[in-house]
Amino acid sequence: MKQNLGYEIKHDEAKIIVTKGFLKKAGIIGSPEYKTLADLRRDWQGYQFRQREISKKEGKQTYGKLTYKRMGEFIETKEEADAAAVLAEFERIKKLSKCQNGSYAFVKKWFLTKYADDFRQEDDTEE
Repeated sequence: MKQNLGYEIKHDEAKIIVTKGFLKKAGIIGSPEYKTLADLRRDWQGYQFRQREISKKEGKQTYGKLTYKRMGEFIETKEEADAAAVLAEFERIKKLSKCQNGSYAFVKKWFLTKYADDFRQEDDTEE
């Protein structure tokens, strides 16, 4: 699907797949998307309209509560004797991440490389 259009016509399935953003804009009477949607409905009357669904990876491990603050607290509790040195490294990684695309992902990858198993165990016990 071309993102700039906001819709895709699937002739083999007799469906028109539209994005969530396109539908939102099409809800405004007089907008270009509204006119496009009206044209699509007129031109392809037998076709069904469906909102595009984002495919989700099965079994993907998520870390919804993993913030910088929580990472720092975890390092303090896990690295009791050497906490200052590891926290200094953590701060350095956070500074390095500023020049990366996806700075949070860069820090998260570093953190999980060091503490993934321990963090999962603690996260499971909290739930």
